[in-house]
Amino acid sequence: MENETIDSLVKAAVEANLDGLDFLSDFSYEELAAGYNGIGPEFLPSAVRDRITKYLSLFAPAALIHDMRTDSSDGSREKFLAANDEFRRNCLKLAGHAYPWYSWKRYRARAAAQVLFDFVSADSFGWKAWLDASRKNI
Repeated sequence: MENETIDSLVKAAVEANLDGLDFLSDFSYEELAAGYNGIGPEFLPSAVRDRITKYLSLFAPAALIHDMRTDSSDGSREKFLAANDEFRRNCLKLAGHAYPWYSWKRYRARAAAQVLFDFVSADSFGWKAWLDASRKNI
């Protein structure tokens, strides 16, 4: 991941006033680039994740924060649930930041945010990734 990409994601996160900005500030650009894998689980081929990330680019700043939360996982269920709740809030903030209240695109983006939340919070995907990440942090 290039520093320009990380820079644009951080700037977008700041502009949308996402939760977790203080957490992000603990990392260098190199660490952010290493921890960010785009939108989608790590088990997907990078070309597939790249296409998903491009299609859902609105949510990429939230994914950066969420990926860094996962990368720093302690394996606890409590922090897993908190990271996922933060991700949902951030996706909803991004939808609200991108579209006015009267736009149908805002509500489509909010529906997509819920689907993304459902995916990251699923035991077979998100929880497994959370536990896998925690093993390297022990």
